[in-house]
Amino acid sequence: MRLYIKFVHILIKSVEFSDDEKKRKKIFNAVMGFIAMFGIMLPVSFFVGVVIYALTGGLIQLGLAERGVELFLHLISVFSFVFGINVIYNVFYFTGDIESLLPLPLKPYQIVSAKFTAALISESMMQFMVVFAAMAGYIIAAGLPLWTWLIAVICMLTLPVVPLIYCGIIALVTMYFTRIIRGKDIVNKITGVLTILIIIAIVVLCGNLSEFNAESLTQSIASDNTLLKVMNIIFPHVQFIVMGMAGGNPFGLLIYVAINAAAIALFLFLAQLLYYKGVVSISGANTGKMLEKAAEGLKDLKSRNVSVSYFKKELLILVRTPAYFMNCIVINIVWPILLYLVYVLQGQNNFLGKFFTDLQNGSATAGLVFVLCVSAISVLITSANSIASSSITREGSHFAFMKYIPVPFMTQINIKACVAVLISGIGMLVYVIIAGIIFSLDPMFVVFCCLISVFSVTFAAYFGIYMDSVNPKLVWDDEVNALRGNYNIFYNMALSILLEAVLCVIAYLLFSFAGVSEVALEIGLMVILVILCIVSYMLCKDRAVENIYETAG
Repeated sequence: MRLYIKFVHILIKSVEFSDDEKKRKKIFNAVMGFIAMFGIMLPVSFFVGVVIYALTGGLIQLGLAERGVELFLHLISVFSFVFGINVIYNVFYFTGDIESLLPLPLKPYQIVSAKFTAALISESMMQFMVVFAAMAGYIIAAGLPLWTWLIAVICMLTLPVVPLIYCGIIALVTMYFTRIIRGKDIVNKITGVLTILIIIAIVVLCGNLSEFNAESLTQSIASDNTLLKVMNIIFPHVQFIVMGMAGGNPFGLLIYVAINAAAIALFLFLAQLLYYKGVVSISGANTGKMLEKAAEGLKDLKSRNVSVSYFKKELLILVRTPAYFMNCIVINIVWPILLYLVYVLQGQNNFLGKFFTDLQNGSATAGLVFVLCVSAISVLITSANSIASSSITREGSHFAFMKYIPVPFMTQINIKACVAVLISGIGMLVYVIIAGIIFSLDPMFVVFCCLISVFSVTFAAYFGIYMDSVNPKLVWDDEVNALRGNYNIFYNMALSILLEAVLCVIAYLLFSFAGVSEVALEIGLMVILVILCIVSYMLCKDRAVENIYETAG
């Protein structure tokens, strides 16, 4: 047990900032961690808790108070499985520590158990808070006794275990018995296809939910439990933890613990039998493929303009690396689908429908809100896709490349910002123009919204690069770790969201209570965004360049 705990601790530290990185900006990390906690994690958790509280309140009247939280826990389990496949394959088979671990006197189950625990903790920190918030909303709405909070804590810490064990078993079996997967890129592509299929399924589902509103959704959950029965077969542990909490039945909790224990025992047994052969079989194959690709790449070398070549390099890395493609580019496609989901779940007579009707009719309030939303979403998406806020971190062990090539640091920063603006900005402009066509908006208003979006994206891009330059995470052994271990992404999101929220709230209050006109506020927002673009650019020109020099030195 002592060896296991120490091993887990080492593995967790390996995906976080290194000691040198922490010492460089210790105060910065502490302050940004505080802002990220209160700017992102707590608001999201609070929102989830409120939703489950409201849903449970509606289901109580039908005698099915536990069904809402049960479906939510199943949904969390599905996401743990989908996004866990990529992580488990990378952690088990494609990390740089494999060659160091194999010669040690460690049994396969010891290596696998430690890696599994480290992955569980590293990947589930945000999920822990969200699950606990959902359980808290359910407990408060249902008026459950004090001791049920202990079950909520147990559920929070152990809910992802079974889904991730499914991922682990799939990884062990496929790597032992087949030769389908011989590199992390294949795993990332499989995960990407699976994610796209889920998105398509959500879109299809949305098309069948056009008549839904909050009341009809509650009725549907109460009347049709077919989905719940299927999910209880796939993830049997969820129904028992809810049973133990809802009915005060200790057997539910005991069965939940027994299912988790049995899953862990089976997983470690398979690890002892299958892990070593799967690890050993990939080493030679990967080396050969890398040499072959390198030789092919040398044949295509051509002389090009430095800036064009650097821009192409940055763009191709994002497009061709599945981990970056899924985390940095796909999000620009997903968010409109989520907005559409909110729209259809509200039914035809919903607040979004009324808003768009007012927008078509030229309402000043709707016009201002639309402009503020365009700016807020532009900043949020640019921050969330992490193209800018991981641009220096993505260099990793090749960070010296930035230092030694004959291209000034500021030129490299400008190119990285251009890539972020291109990918984030094109998506926003397309959606704004489509909205203008659908709702027959004034062309000048649409052009103005496009300018607002461009300035918002530009500000967020340069600010994200500055944030990553303060303390880039350069020690990582696979692309997934470059993103999931980079707290600068969350710091950047928190600060950007906070700043944009302040601007939007002030603008709306001035419009509603001070009588400032819509046009004046929109022009004022434009001026402020231009100033923010200049400030963020100057931060990169002065401080970010200095930070890169400091890191390189």
